[in-house]
Amino acid sequence: MSANTFGNAGFSVLLPGARLEGRCGPTNARVRCHLGLKIPPGCELVVGGEPQCWAEGHCLLVDDSFLHTVAHNGSPEDGPRVVFIVDLWHPNVAGAERQALDFVFAPDP
Repeated sequence: MSANTFGNAGFSVLLPGARLEGRCGPTNARVRCHLGLKIPPGCELVVGGEPQCWAEGHCLLVDDSFLHTVAHNGSPEDGPRVVFIVDLWHPNVAGAERQALDFVFAPDP
């Protein structure tokens, strides 16, 4: 998804005691792949009212267009939760739709 503004990749670091209140992503044309790098106890992700589970060394696909919350309820000794996130095309978005979205939402030069 690198040809449009909805495609991103990066690290997400959440410190103990932090909480990201409910929010929705900007589009349902993508899914986010979360690769768990460091997942201490007490970390939670709830998407569309359904709890999801990160695991170190494993990927979790998330449609962030649904209301979602993230929290790290662990102790300071647990350290941060670290996830690498990569945006991928939603499998239901056809090739022609991908091309149109890339054209309409091309990043600024």
